[in-house]
Amino acid sequence: MISSVGIYLVLPYLGAVLAFVIGKMNEKSAFWIAEIVGAILFGTSVYLFMTYTTPIDIDYTWINYGGIQLPLGIYIDHLSIVMLLVATGLGFIDIHFAHDYMGDDPDKPRYYAEVIFFIGGMILLVIAKDLIGAFAGWEFMGLASYLLIAFWFKTKPAANAGMQAFLYTRFGDIFILAAIGLLAYFVGDLNMIDLNQMANNGEIDKTVALVTAMFIFMGAIGKSGQFPLYPWLMNAMEGPTTVSALIHGATMVNSGIYIVARLFDFYAYTDALFVVANVAALSAFIGATSALVQKEIKKILAYSTMSHLSIAFVGLGVGSLGFGMLHLVNHAIFKALLFLSAGAIIYIAHHTKDAWKLGGLIRKAPYVALFMAMGSLSLAGVPPFSGFFSKDGVIAEAILHGSPFVYIFVTIAGLLSIAYITRLWVLVFMGDPRDEDINGHVHSPGTLFIRLPLGILAFTTLGIALYQTNIVDYIVGHPVAEPHVKGLLVGFLLGMAILFGIVVGLYVKGMKLLKKISQHRFMQIIHQVLFNGYYVETGITYLSKNVIVNGVAKSTRWIDTNLIDWLVNATVPFARGIFKGIRIGHTGRIGDYIGIFAIGVAIIVIAILITVKGV
Repeated sequence: MISSVGIYLVLPYLGAVLAFVIGKMNEKSAFWIAEIVGAILFGTSVYLFMTYTTPIDIDYTWINYGGIQLPLGIYIDHLSIVMLLVATGLGFIDIHFAHDYMGDDPDKPRYYAEVIFFIGGMILLVIAKDLIGAFAGWEFMGLASYLLIAFWFKTKPAANAGMQAFLYTRFGDIFILAAIGLLAYFVGDLNMIDLNQMANNGEIDKTVALVTAMFIFMGAIGKSGQFPLYPWLMNAMEGPTTVSALIHGATMVNSGIYIVARLFDFYAYTDALFVVANVAALSAFIGATSALVQKEIKKILAYSTMSHLSIAFVGLGVGSLGFGMLHLVNHAIFKALLFLSAGAIIYIAHHTKDAWKLGGLIRKAPYVALFMAMGSLSLAGVPPFSGFFSKDGVIAEAILHGSPFVYIFVTIAGLLSIAYITRLWVLVFMGDPRDEDINGHVHSPGTLFIRLPLGILAFTTLGIALYQTNIVDYIVGHPVAEPHVKGLLVGFLLGMAILFGIVVGLYVKGMKLLKKISQHRFMQIIHQVLFNGYYVETGITYLSKNVIVNGVAKSTRWIDTNLIDWLVNATVPFARGIFKGIRIGHTGRIGDYIGIFAIGVAIIVIAILITVKGV
């Protein structure tokens, strides 16, 4: 077990260095180093899963200076192992897929080094026992996401997207750093396992616990693309599609949900889960409705990620650790499948991302169409695919234990999944090609490095449906009763069938009607609002530019330049004036000095006489 921990802590970073250095000497070796590292990390996770009996608990003090102690312990339990399997398994498949997708890129050594480093950051977060170690892994992922989103940094959109992701997530990370400081000062313990235990025993002041829980959730909002810090998630699509699959399936966006799940008892103690549920329900609705009108394949999937991560957050927020984490696991698998399928489409269609320029690809890439259809069915929540069980469970828990706002919004978001994913699949694969030039150059994807990863993920999202109850029980550590709401299943399936029929009818047979509807002024307004993500990014940009930069920053600069600098600069002529005044009496003539001395003596005598007279 200890050797497994050593592999997790050393291999990703050593592998990243080797992939870059050796890859510079032999470009092809970069992939194989990454492939081997990914396989070892996944194999280690499977080994831990198969041999697990009790939690691995290792205490280590990172810094011990005077009265300051910073712990960096390791803790691996059921929750950690599930996340390790997700991160390393999907990471390994993503690396394998990248062989062909990134085959023509001149910077493959840099790419594979950053990918391995990215996976290493997620691993560190998942196995860390203390918030110090978790925060280090958190920041490693932040750095790696910036580097990978801006991988093609010579293009302005990619460079801007990387910077935006870095700034948005750093804004949330400031609050986590503040939470660490508050816990260190008021509680004196950063051990997440101890924090849960102390919360269960009521040993933490509720005000301190609530503030720190909300601060940590602010960081989770940034990392997991929740309202209002979600715009970076959409613009991150400027990076390679394999990076998108890694971010949305294996690593970064899952980290926010994981940190709340790791501190679940702590959150339950503070009643902060109410806030988590309501923010997540709103985010799920925004993501689902915005996905309905996007043109780019990856942006549809990005808004879908926002919506489904929010559904997982809702599960946690209404008190169901098991079903919240189950949906995270299911979502990671089918979203990795969907993003890699999108990558296969973009790859064979010569980097065409606009779904409206495609069409009829089922004839050119039937296997991709099949595997993406399986991922779409899982995302939509169609039985017997895994997404059905977790989404239905979360919605049932929300109806039973959530507020009307929460269960109404999350139910709408869940239903709309079938609409936007069917629209995407139909636009790409059905009908006739809408751009003959693009269609004429479409080629069939390779089998080993494109079809095989898609096939594995497709049958995983189907096969894992058989073990949904087992996964919930494994995560929680004991059997969990399945929530049941009378009529929910029938109503949900009926609603999805209606939406499916409407979408297929409009996008397959009713394009003229769809065009007529879209030309209506009211529908155009709605389209613009949804297409621009409710203008949240516009609002944040306006606030940042006009209030913070043009208002606060420029006012501060004016005060600094015209007041502070003036005061500092004024000391020079003031000192010179004093100097000149004192210099008058220093003439070098003895007579002047005797006169000044006489005046001084006279002043002293007069002062004495006045004092004596007063007495």
